[in-house]
Amino acid sequence: MGFHLFGLFIPYYGFCIAIGVVSSFLIGLLLCKKNKLSGDELIILYAYLLSFGFIGAKLLYAIVTFKYIDWAETFSSMENFVEFLCAGYVYYGGLIGGFGALFLVQKIHSIQIKKYINILTICLAIAHACGRIGCALTGCCFGKETTGILYFIYKDSYVAPCNIKLFPVQAIESASLFILALVLLIIYLKNSDFINWPVYFITYSILRFILEFFRGDLIRGTFGILSTSQIISLILLTGITIYLTIIRIKSTKNSK
Repeated sequence: MGFHLFGLFIPYYGFCIAIGVVSSFLIGLLLCKKNKLSGDELIILYAYLLSFGFIGAKLLYAIVTFKYIDWAETFSSMENFVEFLCAGYVYYGGLIGGFGALFLVQKIHSIQIKKYINILTICLAIAHACGRIGCALTGCCFGKETTGILYFIYKDSYVAPCNIKLFPVQAIESASLFILALVLLIIYLKNSDFINWPVYFITYSILRFILEFFRGDLIRGTFGILSTSQIISLILLTGITIYLTIIRIKSTKNSK
């Protein structure tokens, strides 16, 4: 699903991702300028985050949907392979891949990641929110059938079931992420030294865990009653909680 511009077909999902990347990057540049950080270093960080994020998101998608993909057909032609690359991503895979790349950036380019992590977290929330708008317009990651007052009805989606009321899980996630991005931005403007990434990860892992119960698409990997994303959410939440507890204990000991 998409629209035509100057004779070219522009898919909604790709368009929204592009809007998210560009808008978040521009906001990131403004925040860098405000705090006298290097715009060039932000460009390097973005290049790594996008590259490794793309790889991570695609790899996790391939893993959780492995049995549903016709691999022989996928590699039968370059056209089919390109089509495979252009569709189907798992956000958590991109998150893991992208932030894993930060360690590589720090090693290769000697960029002090700590100076940029707060800005990158804000940018991530903005780009993520825009991406979920693309999901809503396309129909991927669609919600369960509903009789409630909040719903989407798709007429010609090639992913979501059409002509039935579906819970707008993508729109709710997008709105929640925009609110989270605004909160993170306000926190940063008031205190740029406050480490905000745990706020994002804790909030999103809880949000994602809950929203997964309202998803209607089944081809996303499940383990028992939980989806792949719910399991990752629990791991993230547990890991960050342990990390913050350790930091708190160390801080308490040092203050004595």
